[in-house]
Formats: sequence, C-alpha cells, structure tokens
Amino acid sequence: MKVKISNKEIRRYLDIETPEFQKYVAPLINLANLYAQGTRPNVVGQMSELIQEFEGKTLVEWEKWYLKKKPDAIKKQQRKFSIK
Repeated sequence: MKVKISNKEIRRYLDIETPEFQKYVAPLINLANLYAQGTRPNVVGQMSELIQEFEGKTLVEWEKWYLKKKPDAIKKQQRKFSIK
C-alpha cells in the first residue's frame, strides 16, 4: 500500500509553519545537500525499503522505529555537513 503525505500535511500535523526563504536560499541548501551526500542510502538507509518494513501509523512511531533501526544515521548525516 502506498501512502503519500504532502509537506503541507506534515506541517499541519506537527503544527509547524512553512519556512520562507529568500530567493536563492532553497536552491543553495539543495546544492549543499547534493555535494555533501548527506541523504544517500549508505548514510540514512534506503527509505523505500525502510518504509516497507515500518508497521506503525504515526510520525512519532516512525521516529522511534527509525532511530532504533538506524541509531547512527543522524550523526553520520551531520558529519557529512560539518565544515572541515
């Protein structure tokens, strides 16, 4: 079963405002992520496979499950973005 949740829905559920960036900030962030490779499967896991394994229903359940499954993922990702 495929479930698609929009960013707008996620922000509504978490009661988060949509950030407003100046014109070139978002593309710059995307470029930084591209070069740092911080969201590659070897860093954070293969999301298409992980989401198939996940049996929960909520974002909170996902967060707990993911952190148990991939406890180093956030630190690995942060290291990719750290200034050397």
